[in-house]
This record gives sequence, C-alpha cells and structure tokens, in this order.
Amino acid sequence: MADDTTTPTLASTLEFPLRRHVVAGIADDAVATVTDLHPRGRADEIEAALRETHLPALEEAGYIEWDRESGEISPGPQFSEAADHLAELPDMVYDPNADD
Repeated sequence: MADDTTTPTLASTLEFPLRRHVVAGIADDAVATVTDLHPRGRADEIEAALRETHLPALEEAGYIEWDRESGEISPGPQFSEAADHLAELPDMVYDPNADD
C-alpha cells in the first residue's frame, strides 16, 4: 500500500514490473540501452512493449531520458524519486529474465 507521500504519478507509472526493472537497472548501472533490457528468448516481445508503452511512460513522468534512435536510456530529471521509491521495496534488483 502506498503511503501519503507517494504521488499518483509515481505509483501508477511504477505499477508495471517491467518499468520497475528499467529504473532498477539504471540505478544499478546494469542498463544503458534498450538492448540491455532484452531477456533471452523474448527480445522482440519485450522490445515492442518497452518502445510502445513502458519507456514512453517513464520518459513522460521524467524518470528517464530515452533516445529513440540510439536506444540509449539515462536518468531523467525525476529519476531519484523513482529510484528512492524502489530502494524502499524488497529485493528490487535488475533481472532481465524476470517476468514482466
């Protein structure tokens, strides 16, 4: 359950596990490009979901900056808000093979 300091944007944006994995991966220096987010055997499916839904939502919230041409992903102006929230959750370590 979210506490009173969690904004609706933060809670709704990070409700999807794949989005949490993007933020956790950047925070752990494990993710720098969309390619870094591809689990084995599901690359096309995951890349489509990332490009069409999850990365645009994270970018719109200000949590990441995403260069669509190069695929580079970096912390956005509000990244620390998302990273701090994830740090409070148990076992939030980037795992490219985790269920989305």
